[in-house]
Amino acid sequence: MPDVASSEWLGWLRVEHPLHKFGLLRPDIASPRATLRRMDSKDPGIVSIILIPAIVTLVVTVLRLVGELQGWNDQVFSNVAPGGEQKPGFMGIAYLVPIFGFWFGFKLRRTTGQPPHIGKAALRFFIGAVVLIGGFAACIGLELITLPDKDSPGQATGLVYSLVFIGVTEIILLSAWPKLAITLLLYGLLARIPVLIITYLAIDNGWDTHHVKLPVGTVLLNESERLAYLAMPQMTFWLIFTMLFGGLFGCLGAKLGSKRG
Repeated sequence: MPDVASSEWLGWLRVEHPLHKFGLLRPDIASPRATLRRMDSKDPGIVSIILIPAIVTLVVTVLRLVGELQGWNDQVFSNVAPGGEQKPGFMGIAYLVPIFGFWFGFKLRRTTGQPPHIGKAALRFFIGAVVLIGGFAACIGLELITLPDKDSPGQATGLVYSLVFIGVTEIILLSAWPKLAITLLLYGLLARIPVLIITYLAIDNGWDTHHVKLPVGTVLLNESERLAYLAMPQMTFWLIFTMLFGGLFGCLGAKLGSKRG
């Protein structure tokens, strides 16, 4: 006699769950057929997909550090503080996000056939962008979040509200195309952890690089807070930036990847 709990669980997998109607749980993720597809030998796995991009990103990170320490071309290896009048250099790992996002989407589409509907996935990534940017702008307009500048120096306030919108956006992106979102999240972590390490070394050794620079107008009450203050955007803003814009370009890559010759 089959176990009742197991039967109920298998039935839940087979029958459309109420959460599907609200887009919070996609049927193809919870179905046994989808599970078998994920076990297909043609699925390359996330690690193999992000390995080369992570190495390239690390090389760019180290190259920028060397360029700033050696005083190379300012237009390429700028060490200015964010938010200033002078523009940052062109050598930065943020520029790699759309490139590798496109590649991840192309590769995943070719090897897994996911997502079932590229347009729907792209729409959810776009909704995530609206939620994140619109929510942040609304909080600034309502003065729930305040950001210092050169005319009004001080400390940023209300950043906890931005964390809420970042969390909501991550949920939306994970529901759009789970494997791409997770791939971009892991890639983002591999890209940003070396930056955190360099930031610590730069503060400890007094290096004059962009890693130690606070946004223009920002004043710390205690210099010991510098590392924590600089680490926060690396683990929040830049990760969601990677997932969001990498996901949008990933959908473009998936569209191209679906066109087999």
